[in-house]
Amino acid sequence: MATLYASGLAGTAKTDSITDPSKAAWRRVLIAWAILIITMIAVKFPLIAEMRFSDPDDALRLVEVRDLLAGQSWFDVHQYRVAAPAGVAMHWSRLVDIPIAGMILMLRPLIGTHWAELATVLAIPALTLLCAQVLVARIATRFFNDDVAGLACVTFGLAVPVLWQFTPMRIDHHAWQIVLALAALNGLLARDAWRGGGVIGLALAASMAISIEGLPLAVLFLGVCALRGLRDPATRFVSLLASSGGLAVGSIMFFLGTRGTYDLVTHCDAISPVHLALFAWTAIGAAALHFASPRAFTSKLIGLAAIGAGAAAILFGAAPQCRGGTFVMLDPLVMRYWYPSVAEGMPFWHTSPPLAASIVIGPLVGIYGVFRLWRETPDPAVRAAWLDYMLVLIGAWLIGDMISRASATALVFAAVPTAALIMRWVYSLRTVPVVGRIGGYIGVIMLLVPPIPVVLATGLVSPPPANAEKGAMSQSHCKYNLAGRALDRLPTTDIFAPLDIGPDIIVKSHQRVVATGHHRGSAGMHDVIAAFMAPPEEAHSIVHSRRATLIVICPDIYEPSIYARRAPNGLMAQLLANRPPDWLERADLSPGSGFQFWRVVR
Repeated sequence: MATLYASGLAGTAKTDSITDPSKAAWRRVLIAWAILIITMIAVKFPLIAEMRFSDPDDALRLVEVRDLLAGQSWFDVHQYRVAAPAGVAMHWSRLVDIPIAGMILMLRPLIGTHWAELATVLAIPALTLLCAQVLVARIATRFFNDDVAGLACVTFGLAVPVLWQFTPMRIDHHAWQIVLALAALNGLLARDAWRGGGVIGLALAASMAISIEGLPLAVLFLGVCALRGLRDPATRFVSLLASSGGLAVGSIMFFLGTRGTYDLVTHCDAISPVHLALFAWTAIGAAALHFASPRAFTSKLIGLAAIGAGAAAILFGAAPQCRGGTFVMLDPLVMRYWYPSVAEGMPFWHTSPPLAASIVIGPLVGIYGVFRLWRETPDPAVRAAWLDYMLVLIGAWLIGDMISRASATALVFAAVPTAALIMRWVYSLRTVPVVGRIGGYIGVIMLLVPPIPVVLATGLVSPPPANAEKGAMSQSHCKYNLAGRALDRLPTTDIFAPLDIGPDIIVKSHQRVVATGHHRGSAGMHDVIAAFMAPPEEAHSIVHSRRATLIVICPDIYEPSIYARRAPNGLMAQLLANRPPDWLERADLSPGSGFQFWRVVR
């Protein structure tokens, strides 16, 4: 790995004639980062001014941090203002809370709580974006010139699934998992297998401590490390041992540091003791392979198969309920009406055509680029590294195709080979006549931004209908600040509200809500959905059982329209038609906010 990456991508490979290219590359990284941040802040300024989150998870994350700073136990991640009085035991990790809480604590004495929070929700996404771009540039500057490094960082702004996770006020965990995935990729390309494997293991352990949705990526990296041992007997499975050992030790460390011994129950949606046992088994098996050092390929294969079979037996033997996935315990009504609306957790074909194009086509350009690097690189060690890169990128692409929000990882993995390939084409276009050069540049742009041709094609063939579905929360005309101030003046009560606005209600007031769109609160979610879709008298019984005294809706978000469309005689349909039942009384608590309020009068 110490050799320079001289590949067939002429003009982009690193050469001795370039003096200290990394400094130039870092300047380009900072320029690309600054342009992206300034652009995003300018675009989102109206929402920033209202401190209005585009995703309910970000609002609830701030509530969690506020609770921590107000004295809630580090090991207690219940949300007690959701489904009170017991609250909801969230599956979230305190690791993500650390930088948010730390920055608020630092700034609060200087500028006050509100401005400290606002500065923090702007700074955290910007810092995670910078971390991600630095890790991408670190790969690029090791192998290519500063043009490739700069373009690789620019691709962040051209891929919607990536950019969305780093937008201002996006403080939930997904951006950190992208950063940790890039750290693992850097570990995979490290010159020292022991150190690189340790980086892979610790990065994956932190990622899964944040969210277990990182498990498929962990399996992918360990699988590639295992293939290294099969491919090259001299390595003696060092990469697999170091990465699985780092994963086992790191997972135990993060589990005890964030969960302690207060919750030793097996969960399918968070790292639990059964997962720690699985990781430990894998590390022990890798150590056995390393020290036994079997020579026969068949023996190695049998050893790896035994590790895999033992891991599966541990997981599904001790936790058979997890065979159905993370949401296996979800209430059937919630599974039917809420889960399908979580588009980010669905395969790419459930997304819009432009987004699907970005998810599917974007990484394919990088896969082709890394394939060319693998095929054309003469150095055997470098060639093997590109093969590992290609396998990880293909695996991440397949994961992203099936879970849309995971596509951002594949796109950032594809950034360097995509940039190298594109720069090769750009350099070759310099000798092409003007007309051909313009056509070539248009083709390059189309490859960098796959949604463009799809948008053009769908716009020409089938323009959007005039009666398109209502928009997301960020597009709503409801003014959450006004509604929050009005609710904050009322005595504390339990509020029946659509799942998507629950987090905004509790982040902007001291009130409680029956449910938010978070699966561990499945019982409350069931009651909210059932009540809004039930006939008024049946809904009254459900609302009364939850001791709610107020119903609040924002009529122009998507969720209420689902209930009204599926149950035209249900409570929500009647509220949207301004035909409330006699047990509700209209209350104009916040004129001009766009919200509708009803008091429960009996």
